[in-house]
Amino acid sequence: MTTAVELTSCDSCDTEFALDDARYATGDRFLCPACAASLQLCDFCDRHCETAVRAESGVYVCVGCQDEYNFSECLDCSTLVRDGTVCEFHEAPGDHTLLLDYSVKPDPVFHGRGPLHLGMELEITVPRGDLAPRAEDSLSALGGLGYLKDDSSISHGFELVTHPMSYDWALDHFPWDLLPRLYDQGCSADDNGLHVHISRAAFTGPCHVYRWMKFVYRNQDAVETLARRSSQYAGFHDDKRILVKETCKGARGFIRHAAINTLNSSTLELRVFAGSLAPQQVQAALGFADASVHYTRDLAVADIARHRGWDWSRFATWLLTNPRYLPLTRELEDLACAC
Repeated sequence: MTTAVELTSCDSCDTEFALDDARYATGDRFLCPACAASLQLCDFCDRHCETAVRAESGVYVCVGCQDEYNFSECLDCSTLVRDGTVCEFHEAPGDHTLLLDYSVKPDPVFHGRGPLHLGMELEITVPRGDLAPRAEDSLSALGGLGYLKDDSSISHGFELVTHPMSYDWALDHFPWDLLPRLYDQGCSADDNGLHVHISRAAFTGPCHVYRWMKFVYRNQDAVETLARRSSQYAGFHDDKRILVKETCKGARGFIRHAAINTLNSSTLELRVFAGSLAPQQVQAALGFADASVHYTRDLAVADIARHRGWDWSRFATWLLTNPRYLPLTRELEDLACAC
């Protein structure tokens, strides 16, 4: 008695063939042997793939397994390396200085008049094979103003970090033309974050910190509209709101993934913004950080109780009297949330 052969169809060419001869491919596809033969087999997930790449060690690895098994491109070429930053060909003393380790924190160099200084962290995704030239271009443009760090939250790229700057100094001296140039070279920041550190020294005291944090938390909808995202990594949650009073008393908190990260001893970090390579959007983020501190500095109890001083509309009206925040007011107008 002959046993019936179970058949299936190929997800690529629709040909029927014996199920026992099926080959698995990425995307949970079944392929016939002929179609599978034209693809490369990933040595980690044992699936055939159109985009599997040969790594330095000789193994082939698909895109999904590159992230799962900690593969990255050599900083000086497109060779895939595992658990490292450069391939054997480019491994030489002093050749790994383009990206700092995420844990490294260089001593701050202050630019512009204080005490209100802003430090920017912009996460940038870079096309595969372009990491070294894009990093070199960014470092050249930054000069001594900033540095680049490795960040595991970025699929392939780097975090651009500036030293502390006053808002006006940043508008005049940050290399704003770098951002559209990176965009034209295929880089992106849209799916990443933009964080702004505000020096604690900029606040006149605990009451000022309280007014500023309450203003940000009370205006969640408008702030998230300006920030162009609502993120679990910058949450407006009740358990974080109740920490406001403790923060004003000097407590550093214990939660990093909040709209305002209070863990740092010398800064308060606004984490709400989506990343961007559009100069106006980045300038608006810096502008909001600076303007919100200035706005809440002299906000009296009577302003809050009788004149709705914490309302976003009052803040937007106040901005119109301060032309230095033009990038922010333009962004608010573009987002139709300036009322």
